[in-house]
Amino acid sequence: MPDDPYAGLEPAELWRHFAALNAIPRPPGHEAAARDYVQQIAEQAGAEWLTDARGNTVARVAASPGCDGPTVAVQAHLDMVCETAGDSEHDCERDPIAVRREDDVVQATGTTLGADNGIGVAAALALLSDPDATPHGPLELLFTVEEETGLHGASALDISMLQAQALVNLDSEDDRALTVGCAGGADARLVLPVTREPTPAGRRGVALRVSGLRGGHSGVRIHEPHANAIVLAATAVARLLDAGLHHRIASFTGGSAHNAIPREAVVELTFAKDASLAEADKLLAELRREWQEREPGLAIELQDRPSPPGETIAERDAAALIGLLARLPHGVLAMSERYEDTVETSANLAILTTDAAAVEILMSVRSLAAGALAELQQRIAVEAESAGAVATAGPGYPGWEPRERSPLLDASIEAYREVYGERPAIVLVHGGLECGAIVSKRPSLDAISFGPTIEGAHTPEERVSVSSVGRSYELLLALLRRLAV
Repeated sequence: MPDDPYAGLEPAELWRHFAALNAIPRPPGHEAAARDYVQQIAEQAGAEWLTDARGNTVARVAASPGCDGPTVAVQAHLDMVCETAGDSEHDCERDPIAVRREDDVVQATGTTLGADNGIGVAAALALLSDPDATPHGPLELLFTVEEETGLHGASALDISMLQAQALVNLDSEDDRALTVGCAGGADARLVLPVTREPTPAGRRGVALRVSGLRGGHSGVRIHEPHANAIVLAATAVARLLDAGLHHRIASFTGGSAHNAIPREAVVELTFAKDASLAEADKLLAELRREWQEREPGLAIELQDRPSPPGETIAERDAAALIGLLARLPHGVLAMSERYEDTVETSANLAILTTDAAAVEILMSVRSLAAGALAELQQRIAVEAESAGAVATAGPGYPGWEPRERSPLLDASIEAYREVYGERPAIVLVHGGLECGAIVSKRPSLDAISFGPTIEGAHTPEERVSVSSVGRSYELLLALLRRLAV
């Protein structure tokens, strides 16, 4: 492996910008330094740039000499999901991403890579810093913020900054397909009030820890047989009680991002000091065996604490919590009848936190059908009420409906044939894309999405294919040439 993992990679300008971006921490809501970098590159290229109140930035690039055609917006988001491996000490708000390369793969060490959507940002920046890459018409390079927490930047976009007639989104993760539509989605936040009681003498503190799960993007991987760490931990707690292993819950935490399937969860428990946990270990081993083929890295462990917590949640409230977690929907809830092999509706039980007065649960729900999404939110609200919790629905973001006729899609198919020598797959994705939020502000916009092959997005196993980055960039250049007529 070379000392510089980016050495010799092509296209050189794209990888130069990606390296610069990965030296800049950019979790959602902390994109200022990355935005400064974009503005710096725009100024070096002599391009006009504008930023709206939310922090979205547009850089305008004049048409190549002799080129005309429609104004095209090329769009990517500046933020990235920051997931770390269990033993990583990486600080997502301070530390650069440590990148390594092996053959055709670039990935990070102990963290997410940020190829989602750093490669897209880098591709757009390469159009700025290498103006001779291809002839093109007028371009508006749009860099949005806070995509990973619910498309907030795109939803708040000042659409008056754009004059474009076409939108090319660079946030897809399979270079063998063109994306023409996506699901809409929203968050649901549940708050369950709890009372606490002093821990009596003669108790021992034990942590039940679930770790080693594959996780993944809850829009892209929700149909795969991945375990949810929060659900698995709640199942383990319930089975211990069913087996007569009485315990009290002090805290329950799990998950780290609304759009990532939880990989880890921890439940702090107390048992009687003289309790034998051998039977508990057997029950947890049985639960591991149930998942071993689908989740080979799964660990479910009981770890003794030096001392028990000072307080625990009242048994009545703890029972309400575990019952609620068992009833809340998660995973694929319906497949599309209209689009083959496409998830219609899903729910991700994403984050659970505990404080002195309440347990808070964050869910991410998605659907291709607005009515189904509303019904799912109502179902969650009913389950919350039955447990004594309050559910609040987030504002959400719209889906992106495929157009019956799309000149941009036609041009993209021909450009794809030019680069790949074959016709692409045309797909809808269950994950949310900013096309929906942007097109909802200007319905006349013709939109398409594509990008390189990225695997393991939203996990520390995230990796990008180097060769696919080159191909998808060539596709972008070929499409811009075709539109510059």
